[in-house]
Amino acid sequence: MTFVAVLVLLLLFIMPPARAQNSYSEFERGLGLSDPQRAQVEDIRNRYQNEWQVLRQESARKRMELRDLSRDPNANAGRINRIQSELQELDTARHNSYQQYRSEVSRTLNERQRHQYNTFCDQERRKRMMRERGSGPGWHGR
Repeated sequence: MTFVAVLVLLLLFIMPPARAQNSYSEFERGLGLSDPQRAQVEDIRNRYQNEWQVLRQESARKRMELRDLSRDPNANAGRINRIQSELQELDTARHNSYQQYRSEVSRTLNERQRHQYNTFCDQERRKRMMRERGSGPGWHGR
């Protein structure tokens, strides 16, 4: 049973939501990429996907470890702080990797496409931040 729970959690962190996949695919079609641009963007994305997957998996592992420690009344505060710090480092690494990815993709686009791309990415980032705030401490299902 524990294995199934861990597998489900890992899949949730590895696979983006279907609506995000559809949203991005629809958006990408709307950019009107040429065949060479489409190939370049796909190559760039393929280079980063493994790195993102590893970072998400490691973050999930650290969160589960932190959750287990938070349930343990005898947990070592230093260990908890270290894991929290490691999680912050992983989040920073993911952010930096994504910024680098965005920069590389932007260089393949013309001015109109770049503006659309940056606007879309900024909107998606704001939506994600709102969802994260809504599910953080103090959230009561509103």
